[in-house]
Amino acid sequence: MKARVAMLMVTVIMLMVTVAVAAINVHQSILTPVLLNSGVRVIDIRTEKEWRETGIIKGSLCLTFFNEDRQYDAEAFLAKLKKRVKPNDKIAIVCRSGNRSLQVSKFLVQRGFSAVTNIVGGIVSADDAGIKLVPYH
Repeated sequence: MKARVAMLMVTVIMLMVTVAVAAINVHQSILTPVLLNSGVRVIDIRTEKEWRETGIIKGSLCLTFFNEDRQYDAEAFLAKLKKRVKPNDKIAIVCRSGNRSLQVSKFLVQRGFSAVTNIVGGIVSADDAGIKLVPYH
């Protein structure tokens, strides 16, 4: 009986450690003028086609993560990003709806970026937030 209890305790502890590792702390925020005026650098990870269709947030860094076939090269993306921002810079990741940006935000935190915000609702929430998008050139 003691062996079963001990095994159960070990299993519970291992499960807790696994959950703790999986729970990556990514700040979540809706798109607001306050966020954009806070000194955060917006990284738009959508495709060029998406940028052209909707426009972009003025001053954002347009850097595609997932291509139109949903493929990606995380290391190439990271190398390009590190040429433009430092791991301790405040950055906000945006995509169309907030799903891809959450994945990329978690990846960046895992890779040592310390001030990452995922924009919940993505670029489609810009109109509701009163944020005017500018054409992508």
